[in-house]
Amino acid sequence: MKKKKKYLAILTAVAVCIGILGMHPMRVDAIQFHIVYTDITTQTDKVKVYVQPIRKRITLQVENQSEILFKKTYRKEGKKTITIPKQKAGTKLKFTLFDRGVEWIDETVKVKDAGVISHKKVDSSLKKPKVDGEITDQSLSVSVYAKKGETLYIQNGGKVLKKVKYTKSGYQTHAIKKQKAETKLTFYVTGKKGGRSKYVTKEVKDVTPPGKPQISFPMDREAYFTWPDYEYEASKYDVISVSGEKGTKVYVKQNSNYEQGSYKYLGFMTRKTVELELKRKVIQKLHVGDTLSVRLVDDAGNISESVTTAPVEKVEITEWDF
Repeated sequence: MKKKKKYLAILTAVAVCIGILGMHPMRVDAIQFHIVYTDITTQTDKVKVYVQPIRKRITLQVENQSEILFKKTYRKEGKKTITIPKQKAGTKLKFTLFDRGVEWIDETVKVKDAGVISHKKVDSSLKKPKVDGEITDQSLSVSVYAKKGETLYIQNGGKVLKKVKYTKSGYQTHAIKKQKAETKLTFYVTGKKGGRSKYVTKEVKDVTPPGKPQISFPMDREAYFTWPDYEYEASKYDVISVSGEKGTKVYVKQNSNYEQGSYKYLGFMTRKTVELELKRKVIQKLHVGDTLSVRLVDDAGNISESVTTAPVEKVEITEWDF
């Protein structure tokens, strides 16, 4: 009887804590939760951010030292792409998430100097170069059309990757180093008069899958009660730790003789290692001998190799330690 009273006291304390957290969301350390998932430079006007509504909605605000650049309320969790004006080098951008008007978390990002692409004026007599096909984060060359006598420039911001004078008109293939996914490369030509053509911009496509994640799925030996609909002997498995590429989505699949499993979204890699609770809508019931397979998916849809947990063990409780 004494143990039952302690058990009820613990459940009551948990319920009170949940109620308090529901009324007053905890402020999260920015090291543990990231909002921004884009390297912001003087050439950046689109930024990827992650939002997670606390009580059905969350408001994102972006500001520099003098004005608000963006503000929007979201009702669904996930990574979003927002548009902001290009900023000067050294500008500090503050990204803040508000829960019903109360600041929940913020992250400050300093704008990096991407350099000036070119100081030359546009010469309307020069036609833009033609870039053949896509450029991916695995590309080691690019084919570009220009006319005889023109000088082709290939740049990443202010950094010149290639400068070639064409001795005849046509497509030429130029070797380049691998570029980071989502980098914007600029192509233009210059002529004898000293002017330049208009820019051609190509974004580097992400075709590289995330690395294979590392996982830990330990039995929680400190849990002394079970939730409804879960088998008693398997109820202590409720959290899985995943290490992998920050900014990717985590998908999990149940491998069981009792359940027909398929990959379902479990959570987001807000940092390199996260602990994710097994949600009911993802894993209905765990059985002894079941395993879980985990894989990561990036923004481009590239899928990592999967990794599988050890089988769920049978749990035997010999005493109630309250």
